[in-house]
Amino acid sequence: MTDRPSQPAIERWGAPLNLATTAVLAMHGRGQSVADMRRFTQRVAEPRAAYFAPVAPEGFWFPGALTDPIELNQPDLDDALEMVELALTQITRSGFAPARTVMLGFCQGASVLAHHLVAARFSYAGAVLLAGGYLGPRGTMAPAEGRWDDRPVFLGLAEDDPTVPMHRAEETADALWMRGADVELRVYPGDEHTINEDETIATRQLLARVRGDLAA
Repeated sequence: MTDRPSQPAIERWGAPLNLATTAVLAMHGRGQSVADMRRFTQRVAEPRAAYFAPVAPEGFWFPGALTDPIELNQPDLDDALEMVELALTQITRSGFAPARTVMLGFCQGASVLAHHLVAARFSYAGAVLLAGGYLGPRGTMAPAEGRWDDRPVFLGLAEDDPTVPMHRAEETADALWMRGADVELRVYPGDEHTINEDETIATRQLLARVRGDLAA
């Protein structure tokens, strides 16, 4: 991803900005496009969410495996994390503070967001991380910084997912729980690297919870 366009693409859909209660930063997976996240969010059907979705120009956010040494996924990982920051800047300029922003990702998109979240010094309204976890070899420790103050985090993963080891999903869940997040890691039988209907419902419920909390 070193030959990125000078103006990175961030697509938007969902509720009009003046009617939305929540912004959602949505990151697609490897070999996917923003269209895949758009179709998923249509199934989620949260009426008051405004979606902001970065585009991976080459269809991936980093070239190697989740548990490769970090340097093997550079400079693409840093490029992807910069895309997260650019999307967050656009979200902020659109009127949504971090406390009104949910992170949503699948596969590599979930992993990039997880990598950002475990290093962030502040919390977001919530997060949905499907088939992902922060990057680095086994034993890589997440920074012990930041507070999540009971904000909801949902992680979903197939028990034998071919790209995300269970230990990394557990380490990601633990890192966010240690920061005070209300974390649920839901494990499904099998090895399908997809978003299932139960995860769709869980995403819908988390966004509805965030919307209700913001309205309270």
